[in-house]
Amino acid sequence: MSNTGFKQDLLRDIESYALGETPSAFEMLRAPKIENWSTQVLRVGKEFKLVARGQVHRHPEHHDGEDISTVAALWFDRHGRFVRTYHRLYALGEPAGDEIPINAVDL
Repeated sequence: MSNTGFKQDLLRDIESYALGETPSAFEMLRAPKIENWSTQVLRVGKEFKLVARGQVHRHPEHHDGEDISTVAALWFDRHGRFVRTYHRLYALGEPAGDEIPINAVDL
C-alpha cells in the first residue's frame, strides 16, 4: 500500500475513533495482539512519543511471543483495548500491570 493509502486509512480511523467508534470485531481479530503490555513515553529530539511494549502475536514481521515496542501511538484507546500507529492497529491483551510513574520521561 502506498503512503497515501496508509495516510487515508489513518485519517479515516482517527476520525472514527474521535466520534466514539471502535475497530470492528474483524479488524480486531486481524490485528497483531500485544500481551503483557505496558506504555512508555520516549523523548525523541524535542518531541515525546507514547509507545506500547509487550509480547506480540500474529504480527507479520515478528515471531509470536517476541518482545516489541511499537512506533509512536497516534491513538491509544482509553479503555486499553487497542492502539493505532501510523501503519497498523494493534489489539491489546492483558496489561503488564505497570503504571506510568510520574517521572516516566527520561529527560
